[in-house]
Amino acid sequence: MSIEKRMKKRIQQIDDNLDQIVKNPYEKKHRFPLWAKISIPVGSVVLASIVALSVILPLSQSKISNLQRHRLTTPKIAKKSEVRNDNMSSTTYDSYTSFAKKFASLMMTANNKEKEESLGISIPDAYLCLAITGAISTDEARNDVLSYLELKDMDELRTSVKEIVSTMGTLFINNYDKLVGGYNLNSVWFNPEKVSLIKEKDKELYKDLEEVFDASLYLEPLTRDNANQYLKEDGLKDMPVPNIKLNDEDPSAINVMSTYYCLDYFPEKAKQTFLEQYKSGNHKMDYTNNGDTSKVDYITQIYDGGSVYENDNFYGSIMSIGGYLSMSYFLPNDKNALPSSILDDVLNNNYHLKQSSYYDRENQLQDTFAHKVTINAPYFSLDNAAELKRDDLSKILPIITQRGAGERIAKANSGFGMCLDYLKQFSVMKFNYDGFYSCSVTISGIEATSAPWYPKYEEFVLTLDHPYVFEVTKNVKVGGNIIPDEVPLVIGEIVNPNYSD
Repeated sequence: MSIEKRMKKRIQQIDDNLDQIVKNPYEKKHRFPLWAKISIPVGSVVLASIVALSVILPLSQSKISNLQRHRLTTPKIAKKSEVRNDNMSSTTYDSYTSFAKKFASLMMTANNKEKEESLGISIPDAYLCLAITGAISTDEARNDVLSYLELKDMDELRTSVKEIVSTMGTLFINNYDKLVGGYNLNSVWFNPEKVSLIKEKDKELYKDLEEVFDASLYLEPLTRDNANQYLKEDGLKDMPVPNIKLNDEDPSAINVMSTYYCLDYFPEKAKQTFLEQYKSGNHKMDYTNNGDTSKVDYITQIYDGGSVYENDNFYGSIMSIGGYLSMSYFLPNDKNALPSSILDDVLNNNYHLKQSSYYDRENQLQDTFAHKVTINAPYFSLDNAAELKRDDLSKILPIITQRGAGERIAKANSGFGMCLDYLKQFSVMKFNYDGFYSCSVTISGIEATSAPWYPKYEEFVLTLDHPYVFEVTKNVKVGGNIIPDEVPLVIGEIVNPNYSD
């Protein structure tokens, strides 16, 4: 066997080994490479290297998980920092805060239709999930997402994502040597039974996914087991995660999954006080809901110089956790009112600082907005599962829910177009003697389907209140046409509609 043939055989063996680790999603013809022809004079050295490599790969493969074998890209951004970054452009701030108002209101409304219950909505992972979904979609579908995020173009989207990840999705060490802040993971999942990646790769898109959106790409369907394995391998170790429920029998064509951890701790001295109160079993407050009163654990914080928020229908104030997070509370004046009755006002900052007064050192009465604030806040635990179905999403994203979703990076095997089918968010949240903790996962589902389309017709009212013409018609087929034409059977005028039975 010639050196050239042996080289081709060894190269094929390496490709086969690589395919076992990461299956090649793109069709590729193997040709004898130019570098190999150039290197024939030193073929023995090259062959020795290839043999060594082919031995190493199978050995390392046993240490690689099933998900890693199917991972196509690796995130590039380090999201643990010694320096806290709070800098954000006005464009990003306006986009994010507007999204937070709109998205939280929509999620609350859609998921509390039948009965209003406790529900927490995580914003950063929802924003990033939608941003990535838009980035991998066609221009028309992407513009749908950009419009909802109130951004002009991809450059503004890239900037916003970078700043959100930097300011909200990066952990740093606090004064008590604990990692606090936010931590973000992003991934895109391609179901090979339903989609094929586009052969001519959009290099800029892949670069953005790795270096801007910090996303791992998997040639695997997103199932419950895969989602949990992903969080186990890439998420924060030994931290609670939500129970993710997906349709494992029929996984989506494409899923975008964004995960967001949010954590901050009370100072150690305060934590010990709160923990002792909790363990005592007698540090309780009355909590009334729908006429029923129960005893609940709670935390008290007292602030000199604190702020009080005032609206005709509620009061509020703000509590600090450990220097990174703060928690604002808004309480309806009506004890029988549900939180939804004040939600819009809270989301839109429709309240003001309550004014008070104090005596200065000269015993002169002075106006101020500062108060000595006492907050008694109950412990709570939330296990959230919220969803926006296509009908809900089509109200805010009319294009991507019909066509173009994910089609910048993959095509449906069925030949249908692809549309955004749902957004799901699963999260666990807890507020107690430790502080606040949340882990949230937002998943968008893109389906390969001929999406139903319903035209929005202009309204028109016809009132026959004066003389009119009428016509009676019948369908006929002309020249064998499948679609029938109409021919008139009766044509008339009504001047005075005299009727008798």
